[in-house]
Amino acid sequence: MLKFFRVLIALVIFVCLSLFFLDFTEAVPLSFHRLAHIQIVPLIQTKHVLLLLLLFGLTIVFGRFYCSVICPWGIFQDSVSKTAAIIRSRKGRYQFRPAMHKTRLFFLLLFIAGLVAMPVTVSLLDPYSNFGRLLTLIGRPIYLIGNNYLAQWNPDAFFAATVPIAPLPAVLFTLAVTIFVGVLSFLFGRRFCNTVCPIGTLLGLLAKIAPFRIRLNTHVCTSCGLCEKVCKGECIDSKAKTVDNSRCVDCFNCIGACRKKGVTFSKRGDAPILQPEKTAASNVPVMLAVNNASLSPRRSFLQGVTALLLFRSSARAAALPSGLPTGQSRVAYKRKFPVIPPGAKNKRRLIHHCTACQLCVAKCPANVIQPSITDLGLQGFLVPVMNFDYGFCRYNCTICTEVCPTAALIPIPTVEDKHLLQLGCVTFIEENCVVVTQKTNCGACAEHCPTGAIQMRPFGHPGSALTLPKIDVDLCVGCGACEHICPVQPYRAIYVEGLEEHGQAKPAYDPNEKQQEIQLDSFGF
Repeated sequence: MLKFFRVLIALVIFVCLSLFFLDFTEAVPLSFHRLAHIQIVPLIQTKHVLLLLLLFGLTIVFGRFYCSVICPWGIFQDSVSKTAAIIRSRKGRYQFRPAMHKTRLFFLLLFIAGLVAMPVTVSLLDPYSNFGRLLTLIGRPIYLIGNNYLAQWNPDAFFAATVPIAPLPAVLFTLAVTIFVGVLSFLFGRRFCNTVCPIGTLLGLLAKIAPFRIRLNTHVCTSCGLCEKVCKGECIDSKAKTVDNSRCVDCFNCIGACRKKGVTFSKRGDAPILQPEKTAASNVPVMLAVNNASLSPRRSFLQGVTALLLFRSSARAAALPSGLPTGQSRVAYKRKFPVIPPGAKNKRRLIHHCTACQLCVAKCPANVIQPSITDLGLQGFLVPVMNFDYGFCRYNCTICTEVCPTAALIPIPTVEDKHLLQLGCVTFIEENCVVVTQKTNCGACAEHCPTGAIQMRPFGHPGSALTLPKIDVDLCVGCGACEHICPVQPYRAIYVEGLEEHGQAKPAYDPNEKQQEIQLDSFGF
């Protein structure tokens, strides 16, 4: 019964959180983002003391239930372990192994150091953020491609959506981490949780004193080993009739496996709790033997990478509007500062608060937020930045600030406040503009500017009716609409330069004065 309720609650949390990451139709309520806010690392980042004390207190009383019920990365590992059991067609495959205390302590200290001075280690070790990257950077594109395929056959039930592809290094890194954790789970159950994950180690220290725990009744236990074989934490020593409670994740598999009713989850028992002895084996790193036959062939891998690159190019082309003149840029440039999402305030604050869970990337309706690779330096690896290839920051949208679980993106109180939030400043390069290079009309940037920061001025011979953009930087909010629509490739004629510190723009118009109208003989669009 305990296992049934544990699995039921875990499935509800896992499915709801997964659907929230994958949903692109806004069918899943935005309130589901609260499931991300109860993860331990986001709670640490937001300094939510009450919820942290609640989770830690429950762990001290009942053990590491969090790892099996609330943590989506842990539930993912359980799914892989269950799949392995089905494939192998046998119920038990685990055996007791001594805890790797030095390795666990190393990763815990690395995590603590990350909270102080190395934020990138926090994002790479956080179990929730690893799960979020898996769904957003790998699962979501696959999900959208499948949806678009169905939309071709049944357009009444499905509608096609843009498939944003994250930078290839971010995808490959996420794929490598997923494969590593998946292999560990397939072969050794919760080895990642009990060796690498700092949250598992932290909760394990608290669980050592838990009064309610898995216990073996020495008067009933016959050391048959059934409980040990199904213990994915590899923490039950059936011969010694002991349990290492710091690694037990309260999965309750052992209770159902015991035929003698010798395993209980209780407050008192007659069996001692394991205090592992220091052995040479505990300090020896575990070597994983990978079957070469299970790996994809090299040719298949290269073909997959080639297909991904081709798909990225086609997706970028599909994101551009049609009917505009095309042009090749003459002047190259590089942003001095990346454009960071609304609510981030500045680069330093964003890096120190963000765990790169990619929830803002997944929920951005314009697909404008993407994980960074080198834009923010090594410490900002996978931290979100604005990329205007697939869209632009919508004028009335504040979703990213609402769903962020770590307060890296501070919620914007009202839409009116968003209208005055300056993310960057537009820059115009006349030499790249198609009006100059091809002597043809365009004006798309001014047409799509929501604040009127771009106006068109006459250019060239008076009879040519050509116009060029004129920038009012005080009105610009850095939304990127002009950059996204600009048809010049690969360097746009107009782009948004990021700010060291988010600023405040002037209102788009003065409500007490009539906005001046610019009269042109013919509008160049």
